[in-house]
Amino acid sequence: MSVTEIIKNRRATPPRLFAKKDLPNGSVEELLRSANWAPNHKKTEPWRFKVYRGEAKAKLAAEAKALLLEKQKEGYPVASEKIEKFASTIERVPIAIAVILQPDTAGRLPEWEEIAAVSMAVQNMWLTATEMELAAFWATPGFIELFDELLELENNQKSLGFFYVGQVMMDFPSPGRRDWKEKIEWKD
Repeated sequence: MSVTEIIKNRRATPPRLFAKKDLPNGSVEELLRSANWAPNHKKTEPWRFKVYRGEAKAKLAAEAKALLLEKQKEGYPVASEKIEKFASTIERVPIAIAVILQPDTAGRLPEWEEIAAVSMAVQNMWLTATEMELAAFWATPGFIELFDELLELENNQKSLGFFYVGQVMMDFPSPGRRDWKEKIEWKD
């Protein structure tokens, strides 16, 4: 597949369409190697990842659910259905990768540039997953801000969600795109 074909074939495959099969470490490592080649200003490399699988993933799901239920009791606005869906998704997917921003400690760049670099790292993983015919989905729940301690983040780090990856159970059709020409204004 050409790069253009890979880009067009990339899908946000809902985790319910992931096959219940484990992934070999080599596949996950290939995704992470690709992430490491994301462009970034001043070579800050602000992406960090924590890979959850097996018992660690089950523990993460249980602890996240308990934390969210506790916060809900304290008045945090999170629906019970969202808590259940999040926990069951973590349990279901073969691999859950926490996506973490670690901004430049010298503060040489605005946060948006560092977030953009992490996003490009995730896109690199996604395109590599597409090339490997794997399913992938980047989940960015609104309550991710509550997980700093759970994910054992350092003081300057910030969670940007979870990247789920697994084998494809069934193809997920493209939602398509509007014509690219509608989004361009040429200035000659």
